Amino acid sequence: MGSMENSASSIRARTYVAAYFAFWAAVLMLLRTFEGFEAGEVLAALLFLGVIFPTLALLVTRRVSALPYVVRRPGVETAVLVMYLGVIAWVLVSGFGRIAHIGTEPLHSVVLLGAKLVTVVGFPAAIMLALGHYSIAELMPISLKWRELRPALWMSLAALLVQSFLGRGLHDIREAHLPVWVLAVATPLSFMWLMIEVGVVEEFFFRVLLQERLAAALRSPWGGLVVAAVLFGLLHAPGFYLRPAVTQEALGSHPSLFMAVGYSIVLTSLAGLFLGVLWMRTKNFAVLVIVHAAGDLLPNLVPWAKAFHLTR
Repeated sequence: MGSMENSASSIRARTYVAAYFAFWAAVLMLLRTFEGFEAGEVLAALLFLGVIFPTLALLVTRRVSALPYVVRRPGVETAVLVMYLGVIAWVLVSGFGRIAHIGTEPLHSVVLLGAKLVTVVGFPAAIMLALGHYSIAELMPISLKWRELRPALWMSLAALLVQSFLGRGLHDIREAHLPVWVLAVATPLSFMWLMIEVGVVEEFFFRVLLQERLAAALRSPWGGLVVAAVLFGLLHAPGFYLRPAVTQEALGSHPSLFMAVGYSIVLTSLAGLFLGVLWMRTKNFAVLVIVHAAGDLLPNLVPWAKAFHLTR
C-alpha cells in the first residue's frame, strides 16, 4: 500500500513539474510570436533558476530532516490566501506607488519596508493565526542548528557566485569606488536589511503560508510549489504593466498587458522554484530568509549604501 502511494505521489510530482515547464514554454513562444520578445535573458534564467538551482537545492538537503509543519484547514486557508493576493496586488500598484513619491532617503526605504511588513506579513499572519489557531512557532518554524542551516550556506554561496559572474553587482560595486570602511559597514547591514525586506516579506507569504497550504490542498508538495511559483510571478504583472519605471525591469516604458503577464510568468515565476524546493525539503524559515538575502546582496549593496548615506 505504501509503495502504491509513493508511486502515485511521484507521478503527481512529475505531472505538475512537466505542466509548469510546458506552460512556461508556451508563454515564451507566444511572447516571441506576438511581442518579438528576446529570449536570451529568460533562457539563462531558466537554466539557473529553473534547473541548476533546484537540483542543487535537492542535493544539499538530502540529509536534512524537514521541521514539523501542520496545516489544519487546507481548503479554507488556501482560499483565503489566494483571495488575499488581490489585496497585495492592489497595494503593490496603488499604495506602494504613493510611497514611491517620498523622495527622501532613508525615509522612503523605511516607510516602504514598514508597508510591506504590515501588508504581506502582519495581516496574513493574523488571519492564519485566527483561522487555524496556530502558535507563532507553528506558523513560522525556525531552527538555527548548524545541521539544519547548512543548506542555506551552500545555496547562498551558489547565489553569490552566480551574481558575481553573471550579474552586475560586482561591476556596480567597482564603479562606485566604495571605501573599504563603507564596504565593511554596508555589507553586513544591507544583508540584515535584505533578510527582512526580501527574506521575511516574500518568503513568509509565498513559501511558508501559500505554498504549504496549496501543497496540503492539492495533496502534492510539488503541486503546491509550482502553483505558488506561478502565482508569485503573476502578482508582479500589475506592477510591470502600470508602473514599469518603478519595477526597473527591461520591459520598456509602455509594455502591453500581455507582455507584462507573460514576462511575469517566464521570468519572475522561476525565482520561486529553487526557494520552493528549499522550503519543501527543510520547512525551515531561517534557510529561506538567509538564501534570499544572499541572492539579492550584490545588486543591492550600492543602492542600499546610497539610500542610507554611506556614499554618494
